[in-house]
Amino acid sequence: MDNAKIFDTLERKLEKLLARLKSLEQDNEKLRGDLAAARRAEKDAADSRGAAERLEKEQEAVRVRLQKLIDSLEAAEKG
Repeated sequence: MDNAKIFDTLERKLEKLLARLKSLEQDNEKLRGDLAAARRAEKDAADSRGAAERLEKEQEAVRVRLQKLIDSLEAAEKG
């Protein structure tokens, strides 16, 4: 094989490698964006779970107080 063919082959291979590198870099950037979005969604979900738990505790406290009031009213009606 003469030098021209060797250099042509090397040039084609380098161009392929550079194209693949560029493609991988683009994929990497997209994946970084996806990861950041997933982390934000995970944080939002955790915040929502915390809010839901707080609301459930508040709702249970209201139920307990209402039950006490109902019990007091029933006791007053009997008395």
